[in-house]
Amino acid sequence: MTLGDEVPQLLVTTLKEPQTAARNLITKRVPTQAIWLGLALVSVMSLIVLQLSLMAVGDGQKLNSAGSVFRQPVTGTIFQAFSILLIAVIMTLAGRVCGGKGRFVDALLLVVWLEFILTILAVVQLVALLLIPIVGIVLSVLAVPLFIWLRVSFTATVHGFQNLLLVLLGLIGAFVLTAVALAIVLVAVGIDPNLLTQV
Repeated sequence: MTLGDEVPQLLVTTLKEPQTAARNLITKRVPTQAIWLGLALVSVMSLIVLQLSLMAVGDGQKLNSAGSVFRQPVTGTIFQAFSILLIAVIMTLAGRVCGGKGRFVDALLLVVWLEFILTILAVVQLVALLLIPIVGIVLSVLAVPLFIWLRVSFTATVHGFQNLLLVLLGLIGAFVLTAVALAIVLVAVGIDPNLLTQV
């Protein structure tokens, strides 16, 4: 059975027991080439879903206000991929600073998987908002704690940490570093970071 065949069950396990799912993914030793391919695929998928969501709710002006990074498929995909890579790098480095021994390739695998889950959730939210708005709103609210829970669980698993509270505090610091780094990069390429908060 290939990893692709196991995706549905892995999704369920991730939502119920994220650390178990993370360990299963890591122990599969997914080829590095497949991980980079997954990075490219989820970057494209997340950008498409973002654009569809904004158009579906009649918010195309916000998409335009965010600059060419989200209007152009190539630059938008590159931006998404860079964001995922940056999260994986910070997850790896921050964990090692705190005594963890996680590998970058494992962190990247889990961040790509997390982005895949969030993209699927975004599709479900979009459909719900169009058909049953209140359900879509509830899902949007629940998405935030779900993301935090999965991120903490994945980080702890990669580095072998046991104290999830300390991991959460570390991730808060990593989030600040990521935001600063992204702002610097956006300014360097001529994009106003404040515009992205309008999306």
